[in-house]
Parts: sequence; C-alpha cells; structure tokens
Amino acid sequence: YRPGDGEALFAAISAHRDELKQRMPWPDAHQAAADSEAYVRRMQADFVARRQFVFGIWDRSSGDYLGGSGFHAPDWRTPKAEMGYFLLPPARGRGHATTAVRLLVRMGFEQLALNRIHATCDADNTASANVLRRAGLREEGLSRLDQRDHHGKLRDTMHFALTFDDYPHWSAAQAS
Repeated sequence: YRPGDGEALFAAISAHRDELKQRMPWPDAHQAAADSEAYVRRMQADFVARRQFVFGIWDRSSGDYLGGSGFHAPDWRTPKAEMGYFLLPPARGRGHATTAVRLLVRMGFEQLALNRIHATCDADNTASANVLRRAGLREEGLSRLDQRDHHGKLRDTMHFALTFDDYPHWSAAQAS
C-alpha cells in the first residue's frame, strides 16, 4: 500500500462490508476513509520495519482495488511468516488470489529468505482452501475445534505450508 490508497480501500470495504464481515473481523475498523488511510500508512511503516508485509491487490488494466494479501507475524528466528489474503466478491473466481499467493511464496523465499510460509483457513471455507491448493501449498492437517471465529463459533482450522526445502520443486511445478 502507498499513501493515498486508503480512499480506494475504504470505498471497497464500504461496498462489501456485510459480506467481508462473514469471514473477517476487521471491516468495522474502517468507518471512514481516514481510518483506511491510517491503516495503509501503518502497513507501509510496518513493511519498512519488517513487522509485516501487506499489499493491495489491484487490477492492472482498470486500476480497481480488488483485495489485499501479505505476510503477517513474521518470526525472524526461524524465519517463517503467516500468509493471508482476501478478495472483494466481484474479484473472486478469476485467479487473483492464487496469483497473489504464488507471488507471496516467491517473495518469501527469494527476497525475505524465509524457511517456512504457512497459511490457515476455516475448514468450511472451501474457496480459500482451494486457492492454497491451486497455488501449490501442502496441506498439513486439520485442527478440530481449535478456536472461535470472530462471531464466537467454534471452528476447525486447515493448515497449509511450504518450506524452503519444498521451494525448488514448487518453483519447477509452477513453471510448467
């Protein structure tokens, strides 16, 4: 994100707030364009400080805001990071999330020198699990009733990951 992106982020959240809140708790933190602008500026500062690496997803031809992706909670001792992403409803089903995940994997191993990249999703979120599978992450398991979602409902969590040792094979598979 760059300064000035908050307006597009806020407009997108406002247009799809109820749908986004079904899976994510954070849309209500964006009550005004100024909230979204503060967020994008925080994400830019966190990027520079290597606390997290969050990106907007934009349509290259139209310039429309489509969603976000990035690495959260990097652990530099291992080093590893958790990957996340979301798309606005009109952008789904067109390969944008899979492309974003693949780009993050390359960035994580090639630029950030991570040893492990992992992602989780609610077990009933088959669309998200399928994005991770299509992007080539390995399914590592299922944690049953391991946490509550932001609505208070107990959920099962699916775990996906790649390690640096997986990367040469993953990279070759992506090239074919």
